[in-house]
Amino acid sequence: MVPSEKPSGPYLEAIQRAFQFAREPGRGCGPAEFLVGISEGHGPAAAALDPGQGRSLRAVAAAADGTARPGAMYLHMQAQSAAQSLAAALGQPPGAEHLLIALLDQGTPEVTQTLSRAGLDAAAVRQATLAVIGAAADQPPIPLPALAPAGTMDRPPLPFADLDARAWAALRWRQDHLPLSRLRRDTDWQALTHLERTAAWRLTARLGLDDNQRYSLICHHSAQVERRAAQRRPDLARRRIPGRAAAAMAISRGRRRHRFLAFTVGWVTWFDNRRVGLRDRWFRLRTIRHYRGSPQP
Repeated sequence: MVPSEKPSGPYLEAIQRAFQFAREPGRGCGPAEFLVGISEGHGPAAAALDPGQGRSLRAVAAAADGTARPGAMYLHMQAQSAAQSLAAALGQPPGAEHLLIALLDQGTPEVTQTLSRAGLDAAAVRQATLAVIGAAADQPPIPLPALAPAGTMDRPPLPFADLDARAWAALRWRQDHLPLSRLRRDTDWQALTHLERTAAWRLTARLGLDDNQRYSLICHHSAQVERRAAQRRPDLARRRIPGRAAAAMAISRGRRRHRFLAFTVGWVTWFDNRRVGLRDRWFRLRTIRHYRGSPQP
């Protein structure tokens, strides 16, 4: 059997049910929600997740975590990728069974705890599901692709204690010497944000840090820059995001009215990038004295 190019059928329906379940209590969609989505379908995977005794996995999951919580897109994206790779290796279209095995082999605490509270044995569920797709009962855990770097998507950045000490010390120095007195308008704030992110990126590249360190450092540093700028100029902070949203809406409305000018969008983008680059360089020249003596790890 040739694997389908795009997931469909029971596989896609299980994912859709997972997101629907996540929306009902207002929490994010993670691996446990995917279990619920699989369990409410039809077929061997749903049967393997039936706790019996008139219970449902939905009731178990909802009772275990009835409060809103952030999602875990980076985790269920990893599970989906692993499931599709498993299906391709077996020459099968992605199905709910492949997704269930990926979730079991991923072994996140929320999945194992949900199964345990439902009275289900993860090993028994896995063995039954492997038999359905024609895999050996002693099939080793399937390879999982790398997670998205910490600090990207909805994966939290590394905690402060795990950050590279050299890089974080240098960024802390920059935070203590920010040219906050130069923040007079929205464009100054934007320039400061861009320049600090660029400085953090270059620092991590110079130190040869991996992506988890790089994006975590940039995330934490950007948050500190925003916090200190907001403390210094709360008036700019209050109108910062609404102003950008209004501008984006105005641009969108203008593009809808003038579709015949769509070919000029590339030029508009080019000129806007040039304008932003010149703005950032001018702000850097005005504030370069604030960074004299900055440490260079």
